[in-house]
Amino acid sequence: MKVVKNPLRLMLPVSFLLLQLSAYSKTVPLDSKNIHVTGAAYIFRNPEKLSFQRFSDEVLKAPDDIRMFSVKTASSTSGIILQFKTKSLFVHLTFSPEPGLGEKGSFKILKDGAELKIVSFDAAAAKQDIQVNLDSLNTAKESVYEVILPSYTNVSLTHFEIDNSSDLASYQPAKRKVYIGIGDSITHGRGQDGASYLTYPFLVSEKLNMDFYNLAIGGAKVSIPVAEMTKDLPKADVITVLIGYNDLNAAGHSAGQFEKDYREYLSKIRKNQPKAKIFCITLLYTKRKENPKTHVTPDDFRGVIKKVVTEYQARDKKLYLIEGDKITSLANLQPGDKTDPVHLTVKGAALFADALYKEMAKDL
Repeated sequence: MKVVKNPLRLMLPVSFLLLQLSAYSKTVPLDSKNIHVTGAAYIFRNPEKLSFQRFSDEVLKAPDDIRMFSVKTASSTSGIILQFKTKSLFVHLTFSPEPGLGEKGSFKILKDGAELKIVSFDAAAAKQDIQVNLDSLNTAKESVYEVILPSYTNVSLTHFEIDNSSDLASYQPAKRKVYIGIGDSITHGRGQDGASYLTYPFLVSEKLNMDFYNLAIGGAKVSIPVAEMTKDLPKADVITVLIGYNDLNAAGHSAGQFEKDYREYLSKIRKNQPKAKIFCITLLYTKRKENPKTHVTPDDFRGVIKKVVTEYQARDKKLYLIEGDKITSLANLQPGDKTDPVHLTVKGAALFADALYKEMAKDL
């Protein structure tokens, strides 16, 4: 006798499983006071969305010839970290794309300070929701999780799911000193595969054990609005300034124009961050010998920075000069004459971070 299976009976286990999963998880409101953000001064929260900007609306709306950087490039999450504490068996996070950069990159997740997982994605995936799923977690105790966001992608957190028997614990991150990195694509992180945690300033922040704010933008020139915006950031203990390559190469500024801009830039940073130790870094080693139109050289701009910093040091005892070309070399860049002439490789960023920290440590 032929047995006819009841299709409804076959569907029961699936439906039951879905009910179980629904009962087993719950959504965390994204305006929870127990989700902490570092690395961004401008944070926007509601129950359905948590988003962040490294730069203020005022700066982003400034005219191009005053702002001196691309709004699209500035709209990225370089250096931003989310922190929370829970003993949930799993944590499922959804990050959604926002206007701005959408290149390949990586999230790095730490659990109680140790690396737990890296979630990498390509440029196509950056245009869609990205899942960061942490499963089979140890629930014996509450653990602190840190999610380091990518550097050349702009995302917001749009969904946060944990198991139904858990909550986010009441938690305040330990108060730490503050490090601000200001500059262009070298500091933003071009060449480090879109991973904030591989950029040289992030590596320096780990050596310093400080909270990090990345105020660098790929393609940026000396930007007075960015210098003025430093008043909105936490009071910094350490600031590094590495700027000038795009003023030389892209803008074609003369040494005189660069000196005028750099003086104002540095003065405004100091006014807004009066207690910080500021390390001014001259242009790093580059395969670019000169601007082919103006014939201005990297050494011309290095000379400007040395001149300005040396002059200001007479009245500013917390201002320091680091000669970037003396602590970098071809080893920091892609080999070959026809490769990228200025951006650090992953290895090069690590080498520079080590060398820079050693120089900074002399005055810390």
